[in-house]
Amino acid sequence: MSDLLLIWVGLLVALLAFAVRTPGTGGALILSYFLGLSLIHVPGALIYLDPLSIAPSRIETELGFTLTIIGMAAFVAGAIFARATYAQGSFVSTADAVPALSPHIWPLIIFGVISYFILMPRASAIPSGTALVSSLATLLIIGLWLRFYTANSTGNYGRTLTTLLILPLLPLATLTTGGFIGFGVYWALSCITFLFVIARRRFWFYLGSPFFGLLSLSLFAVYFSVRDTIRIVVGVVGAGLFDRLAAIWEIVSRFEVLDLNSPLLIFAIDQRLNQNYLVGYAAERYQAGAVDLLYGSTIQLWALVPRAVWPDKPEVGGGGDIVSHFTGMAFAEGTSVGAGQVLEFYMNFGVPGLIIGFFVLGMVLMGLDLGIMRSLRSADMRGLLLYAMPGLTLMQPGGNLLEIMVAVVGAIVASRLIILGGFFGTAPDRPIPKSVPDIAE
Repeated sequence: MSDLLLIWVGLLVALLAFAVRTPGTGGALILSYFLGLSLIHVPGALIYLDPLSIAPSRIETELGFTLTIIGMAAFVAGAIFARATYAQGSFVSTADAVPALSPHIWPLIIFGVISYFILMPRASAIPSGTALVSSLATLLIIGLWLRFYTANSTGNYGRTLTTLLILPLLPLATLTTGGFIGFGVYWALSCITFLFVIARRRFWFYLGSPFFGLLSLSLFAVYFSVRDTIRIVVGVVGAGLFDRLAAIWEIVSRFEVLDLNSPLLIFAIDQRLNQNYLVGYAAERYQAGAVDLLYGSTIQLWALVPRAVWPDKPEVGGGGDIVSHFTGMAFAEGTSVGAGQVLEFYMNFGVPGLIIGFFVLGMVLMGLDLGIMRSLRSADMRGLLLYAMPGLTLMQPGGNLLEIMVAVVGAIVASRLIILGGFFGTAPDRPIPKSVPDIAE
């Protein structure tokens, strides 16, 4: 397992050196996805480093992590290839980029908050409403990106610090309203990687990452022990905000520093941050001839037809059924189980599907990253929304491809509706700022 972890470190270094290289030239999505994928695979490998570990699925975890590393290698290769292919020429900046972008920061943040926390719970009543409204929530992240970008461009370190202080509120908000922390964590991760990409000095990120990782895993172990209580409180009709916050406060009051020998921590990581063993069980069953490859059948193209056009369209989802079919494992009713891209690429086309799928995904995200940064530098809000909204919906490494594809289509439609409406500086008659050469690639 240690050799595989060393390879993972090498892949991260290669991604930083060859894809996320010169500050201010893109890479937030590619880095965020890589770290998000690592979050649900690497901790699961760490708990098996000790040969005497009580964790129960060593063989399956090692097999699954091996396949994950293969996928990650293809992902990094795709990102590097796209960087070399698409980043020819020069990035340009407008002379008035910051003044042009600044007025849209708070409108984006406010509209994103309203979309997720107020409109989202009611969107299911409208055909295709959930797909559109969920993508509008990404405006919150885009607004925080702009706040980081304008602060970095003007050297306003106070604004950068206050924006960083907002980030812990993202997982707190999703935990308080829905009882789940995942969305908020990925939102915060997308913001941190964006700040890393545009930062002129990255030393503090490298220095603080080990401490941040230790703190995060420590908090997760406590969260796992109280999450059922939190979800009961959140799910109770009439439970007020203070009751919810009191339940969440248990995470702080019970906090203790990470102990890799703690049975609680090992169980928590193995259950929620170890996608490897699911991949491993699936691979064992396939290699034993117990199941056949699905050859793309996990993605039904009919699911892309909007419900506004097809009101009786069957529900989209069923990640638990997909995982159960390939792994042979049964899950309790109501349990949320995402297949994850490693498992889904593999169960459709085997190792070739794993390699090609992640290579293409790396190319796509890198292309979107470059488009995002060029749009920011030219104060092009239209381009920023067209690249960033679909890109942010792809930040679901543990999700199901079908649901992600539906979300991406919703984001594409929503971004174009915003542009047609002329919101957030996207009016067609908006003057084009004067561009000046900046960073040559």
